Amino acid sequence: MTEDVNSDADTVDYRTRIGQERRQRTYDRLVEAGTMVFADQGVNGTVIDHVVRRAGVSRGTFYNYFDTIDDVLVAAKRALAREIVSLIFHAIDEELPPAERLAYGVKAFVELARAHPLFLEFTARIGRHAYGFGQVLDEVAPCFVRDSMMAGDFCPMPEAMVTDILEVGTLALMRRIVAGEDVDVPAFVAAILRMLGVAPEEATRIAALPVVCPVVPKDALLAQSNAAWTKSH
Repeated sequence: MTEDVNSDADTVDYRTRIGQERRQRTYDRLVEAGTMVFADQGVNGTVIDHVVRRAGVSRGTFYNYFDTIDDVLVAAKRALAREIVSLIFHAIDEELPPAERLAYGVKAFVELARAHPLFLEFTARIGRHAYGFGQVLDEVAPCFVRDSMMAGDFCPMPEAMVTDILEVGTLALMRRIVAGEDVDVPAFVAAILRMLGVAPEEATRIAALPVVCPVVPKDALLAQSNAAWTKSH
């Protein structure tokens, strides 16, 4: 009897896992389709029918995952932001001090965003729903800030406050770039480091260090959507 119960439980778990994987694949397909349609048609020219045709699904399937086209826009921005931060954190030398790793991360994030206009366009359009470096850092490296504070590299403060500082700051900086304003990225990074407790002279030195951005793979959604955006504009 026990073996039968365990077998039934394994079957249910297997079916649940398969169902979850299928849902995730469909969601990813919709997000990828939406991103590419935004790149081809422009943010204002995209409607739900464009996305479902590109994804090869029905409108009913679309509404199982999203309520509006704006929800797809938010999901697309998040997908691109995750790609950027994942690329950065795979490229960072983990032997560097935390302040230098953070400075590299912020500067590389801004420079990669600057090099990919579609991502910047998303940032400008989404407003309060935008998804910046702070939130993605919290997902990609959730222990980074806490470990750095425990080691004494950053001054103690609520982790959520650090996320907010990075989030609001990077989004404001990117909106300035979209608006065509000149931005002093090293000065911004130095200010962030000072807020985290790094001495002013050291913060300025670290913020001025050169940054070599990671190469975006050609098959990445970031690269494909940027190529489509560039071609259509």
